[in-house]
Amino acid sequence: MAARKRASSDASTKSPAAETQQKTQTTTANSTDPPIAPSKAGQILTYSLIFFVPYFYLIFSHYKIEADLKRSILINALLSCAGFFATLTMIPVASRYVLRRNLFGYDINKKGTPQGSIKVPESLGIVIGIVFLVLAILFQYFNFTSDSNWLVEYNAALASICFMILLGFVDDVLDVPWRVKLLLPTIAALPLLMAYAGHTTIIIPKPLIPYVGLEVLDLGWIYKLYMGLLAVFCTNSINIHAG
Repeated sequence: MAARKRASSDASTKSPAAETQQKTQTTTANSTDPPIAPSKAGQILTYSLIFFVPYFYLIFSHYKIEADLKRSILINALLSCAGFFATLTMIPVASRYVLRRNLFGYDINKKGTPQGSIKVPESLGIVIGIVFLVLAILFQYFNFTSDSNWLVEYNAALASICFMILLGFVDDVLDVPWRVKLLLPTIAALPLLMAYAGHTTIIIPKPLIPYVGLEVLDLGWIYKLYMGLLAVFCTNSINIHAG
């Protein structure tokens, strides 16, 4: 309570000149925000129509597909279009907030050119990830029922994606060291591994059957351990390759 009183008293005793100076600095900071490159929505839509028109012709006219499957494909297409425009709208807004927090880098492939000195916002993948999660949840509402067999694994996959988006954003903000990055995919893969209820067996190659004595070997928990290690390998290899 005392801290609030001091803050209010300081604000009340602030001179008009100081308030004017603060407003001027805020206006200057907003006006000096780096420009954001315009989106290539027209070009993307043109290429999308070129590829989607024959695709939809084959699905809805050429081939005989069940009505439920056609409905699912159409809903997926509409949700994808809505997600595209939502992402296109949210990225410029998120870019301004990210740049204000000094989360940016420079394109090293354009070093020495005028574009090489332009600030490139980081951590914008969280925008795409959030839009994808929302659309995936809405798609679940339109296509799954309460007794769907894949419902548990579908929700577990969404939880893993949500974990990975959060951990990726934390990595961008906190600059997590590599020894910690190796553990992050393990945490993100836990919901999917725990919800997995499929087979944990492998087929022994025929040349090794006389030595092993089995044609099918049940690995049990070792199978899930392998899948967790595979998730760590895939995510970090893609991260290293992209970086």
